[in-house]
Amino acid sequence: MRETGQDEFFIGWSGKAGPRLARFLGLVAVLCIAGMALIGFGLGSQADDPAAGLLRLGERDAAGGPVRPDDWGGEQILRGYLSRIGYPVLHLPPSAVHPRGRVMLLSGDGKRAPEWSGKAGPAELRGSVLRRGAIEMLVVDGSVRPLDDAVGLSPAGREPLWRWRIAGEICDGKCYAGAMRPGSGVAHKACANLCLIGDLPAILVTKDPVAGSHYLLLAGPDGGPPPSAIRDAVAIPVELEGEVERVGNVLVLRLDAQRVRRL
Repeated sequence: MRETGQDEFFIGWSGKAGPRLARFLGLVAVLCIAGMALIGFGLGSQADDPAAGLLRLGERDAAGGPVRPDDWGGEQILRGYLSRIGYPVLHLPPSAVHPRGRVMLLSGDGKRAPEWSGKAGPAELRGSVLRRGAIEMLVVDGSVRPLDDAVGLSPAGREPLWRWRIAGEICDGKCYAGAMRPGSGVAHKACANLCLIGDLPAILVTKDPVAGSHYLLLAGPDGGPPPSAIRDAVAIPVELEGEVERVGNVLVLRLDAQRVRRL
């Protein structure tokens, strides 16, 4: 009787595999690649999107622009008094809601401060407003337009609230206000430090309320930027000490650099 098939065997020194073994190894390789891709997709779909707070990717509004979250105030033109309290801030005139005046933090595009000559005075700014609790930030679109002093805009009044020792966490004002959601731990620390290196405002989110607020803008003891050493204490529980003052509707902590303690 005639043989219709033949057995395969492997010869190690030949450098070749038989047809059936080659097909089997190819199938195993395809299954491994497909399995790793499925695992990666599953892990990625469960992770928070760090840009989800900034816009909903792929979605467009009626005008064709990206869909913003509800707390993104849309483009606005604001006139106020521009000055520096640790970082550039805009003082808006008093209103029924903010009888002491309203102070807004400022940022530029991305992780950068707005373009500003550094000269304090009345100015007009265009941009979008981010809000989270008591924090308000204007994301400035373009450059600052100085106004004549005769427009009557002035900085908000200041009220000293004496010296405090406060426990909390140092964050950057932009991402914490809702521009991004970088999560926690190392990702949060890296994202916040990139913002602070770009001269975006540093804020302290307190464990317990201070004069009715859980948020304080950080400044140096002379009212300039806080010391760069605070970057080592970002995104971890810390205890800070310094002079607190109320400027309009915002609390400012004039930080003593040597009084930063990890908890």
